Amino acid sequence: MPDYVPTTDDALVTWLVNLQTKLPGYATALGIDSTRMTAINGETTALITAIQNNGQAKESWLAASAAKQATANTTLTALRAEINQWKTSPAITTAMIADLQIVGSSSAFNPETYQATLTAQVFTGYVRFKFKKGQTDGINLYSRIKGQTAWKFVSRDTNSPYDDHTPAATPGTPEVREYQAFGVLNDQQIGQPSDIVAVTVAG
Repeated sequence: MPDYVPTTDDALVTWLVNLQTKLPGYATALGIDSTRMTAINGETTALITAIQNNGQAKESWLAASAAKQATANTTLTALRAEINQWKTSPAITTAMIADLQIVGSSSAFNPETYQATLTAQVFTGYVRFKFKKGQTDGINLYSRIKGQTAWKFVSRDTNSPYDDHTPAATPGTPEVREYQAFGVLNDQQIGQPSDIVAVTVAG
């Protein structure tokens, strides 16, 4: 028998609010006195607040990370083009190249412009994701219900494939989810998001 406590944050908040709203009507029948009711309300409110604060922090971090990556991509692309011009100058020397730390080619691995790749396949009870690590350590995987704007962190994984066992938010109702991934290098999220992968998960 499945647990009655939801496993996703949105569904858990809905469940807690429903409990807060309807439990007082059954308090007398269940022998719940005012002290216990106050304690229950305090605990459920604390958890709701923690979930909401966590969601806001994740959204702020995702927005800041995306802004940083966009700026880095623009700046480094321009710098690479500029440096390529310097290297064609007759006046440049090996010593200058070393001093400016521009040894190597512009085609080297660039963590700021790296784009993760992701494929998905739906199985009963889970979604399987395959990805290529390349010169990264793995991926950070995010998901959202189709139509929503905010991405939610699912997991960090260092070995392909990764199986997401997150159930549908509403039991018995299929939902269309979107997933995307970022590369991870030295415990830091890098580069650009993968193409969005959409799947339908059974309820």
